[in-house]
Amino acid sequence: MQDTACRPAEPGCPVAAWVDAMTGFEQPAYVLALDGRFVWVNEACVGLFGRPAAELLRLRFQDLTHPDDHAGDRQRIGQLIAGEVRWLQVDKRFLRPDGRTVWVRLNVHRPWRDPAAAAPELAERLLVLAREIGLDDAGREALQRSERQLTLALEGSRAGSWDWNLQTDIVEYSAGFAQLLGYTGDDFHRDFRFQERLHPADRLRVLDAVHDALDGPHAFDEAYRLRRFDGRWRWFRGRGMAIRDAQGVARHFSGILFDWHDQRRQQLQLRRNERRMAHLARHDPLTGLPNRLLWNERLAAALAQAQRHGERLALLMLDLDRFKDVNDTLGHATGDALLAAVGARLRQRLREGDTLARLGGDEFVVLMRRLRDPSDAAALARDILEALASPWTSPRGHEIQTGVSVGIAVAPEHGTEAETLMGAADAALYRAKELGRGTFAYFTQELTQAAARRMELEARLRRAVREQRLALQVQPQFAFGTRVPCGGEALVRWHDDELGPVSPAEFIPVAEACGLIDAIGRWVLEQSTGIVAAWRRAGWRQARIAVNVSARQFSQGDLVTAVLGALDAHGLPGDALELEVTESVLIDPGAGAAAALARLRAAGVTIAIDDFGIGYSSLGYLHNLPVDTVKIDRSFVQGLGQPGSAGRLCAAIVAMAHHLHLGVVAEGVETAAQHDALQVMGCDRYQGYWQGGRPTEAMEVLACWRASRPT
Repeated sequence: MQDTACRPAEPGCPVAAWVDAMTGFEQPAYVLALDGRFVWVNEACVGLFGRPAAELLRLRFQDLTHPDDHAGDRQRIGQLIAGEVRWLQVDKRFLRPDGRTVWVRLNVHRPWRDPAAAAPELAERLLVLAREIGLDDAGREALQRSERQLTLALEGSRAGSWDWNLQTDIVEYSAGFAQLLGYTGDDFHRDFRFQERLHPADRLRVLDAVHDALDGPHAFDEAYRLRRFDGRWRWFRGRGMAIRDAQGVARHFSGILFDWHDQRRQQLQLRRNERRMAHLARHDPLTGLPNRLLWNERLAAALAQAQRHGERLALLMLDLDRFKDVNDTLGHATGDALLAAVGARLRQRLREGDTLARLGGDEFVVLMRRLRDPSDAAALARDILEALASPWTSPRGHEIQTGVSVGIAVAPEHGTEAETLMGAADAALYRAKELGRGTFAYFTQELTQAAARRMELEARLRRAVREQRLALQVQPQFAFGTRVPCGGEALVRWHDDELGPVSPAEFIPVAEACGLIDAIGRWVLEQSTGIVAAWRRAGWRQARIAVNVSARQFSQGDLVTAVLGALDAHGLPGDALELEVTESVLIDPGAGAAAALARLRAAGVTIAIDDFGIGYSSLGYLHNLPVDTVKIDRSFVQGLGQPGSAGRLCAAIVAMAHHLHLGVVAEGVETAAQHDALQVMGCDRYQGYWQGGRPTEAMEVLACWRASRPT
């Protein structure tokens, strides 16, 4: 039988040559059109398929194929038709007319139409050499039995299966696999691409797991999302393994796919329940705050960290006043609602990093980390008292006025162990209740008194700032070798009606802590520029006044605008003002002081480092920062003329500053010996109590200048 598409008479036709060679061959051989039609068979095919040659030529090979092999055949034929491969080997099943199945190994080849052509094209025929590889009766029964069992198992579990031939890169999917994906077409293998339907968030994890299964001894077991053919994402679980040959090379990757959507939902719910149970084990169900168990863990961890880093922390123990009366008169439901409201109010008053917990009943505790000063705990206690002072309205409309008592303990002063610190806070709470409730107390009487003093200072200082009860004095500065003042330093003073005179060393830290320093600093700046303007109008043309600037003034407001505005308001040039800052302010990148001072220095304002020598005193940063003058701290000046290294330190500071072209001012000069020693060192200016250098009224400094200037 001849191939009508490629006549044997055509020279060089590979199909015709193959037909001639296979005509009398004992092994079954046949030629297929690309649509699967038999176009030529040899006599051996009659015995293989159990059908006469004339009948075979009216059929397609798909008509003889076992139903379970149709999907794989479509993939293989598709590769040959597309020209992706020219040869493949496959084991498959054919059905004979009596219903029996025969296993056959096929070698399929698609030749060139004309191999000698300059640009050869693939022929429109497939050349197939077949060999029966059937099993014996016992083997066939075992195979059929296992196939039935596998089919029943997959159908019973509503699972699908796949088999990936790693040599041909063909994947066969079961009908159950297509059903899981909601496929309703006629060619699942054409329309399904695993990676394209895999959820992007799962893709890397799943593909890595596949490679692990192929490269190593691990099985594949992953849950992932696939996009069904209705467009919805659904969770599935795939389990598979690599099938290896005798040399350990993976030849197939086979597995099953389950619908995992409901199980995934159950897993998530279980995890939520587990997290909720874990949360409830460590949190108070009424307020949502940490309970005693979690509190003990956090307190122990905080104490250990504080000891490692040399930090302070404070523990505040709170007890509601008259809470028992609320429970007894309005019921426990109202009491519970009150406790929840108290917890919410307390949360709003805490700093980030502080811990609030409810230990039980009406007992709350607060842990303050990284305490700068013990008095900061008193400031928080005051906030808590204010937060709970306002009435609370219950769900039934009852207005309840409650208060709180607070006991404070500080680590390490009052203990470094959790039990010790808790005991100290409890004792402090008992003392606060003895003081009349609605207040706070420290574990030690000294700290309680200091905190009370600080709170009183803050309240009275606020009123003094509001009512402008602060005053300004000026301490004159002198150049060495003359008694004529060359300027002065503005010093803020406060005399309270009840407290009397309050030292700046006491009220300035309070002002910085409570946020008043910016208002005070602006007031001092306005007053100081007014003073130096009056001096210059009186004929003191070179007069200059020095003003201290706090780190808070850089962070709380626009200092550059304030300074330039004050100078402009009085018609002053920049050199009429000298700003004094500490070393720590200059090197703190968060404060932004260096950039601000550079702008002011460009406007002519002089910049001085105050209290030089007691901070960092680094030549590296001093050389790079916008500085004109250094002021030697009084603690070094007081040591001049006495045994020790003060003289050498002062001389070194003067020499270093002059080497960097900086001026030097000595503070706290009180004796002739100190004055003379500094003059020998080459110090430029000084200020102190020696020979009328005490702080005084601004006009007194002007009078001193007038009296001592050369005529």
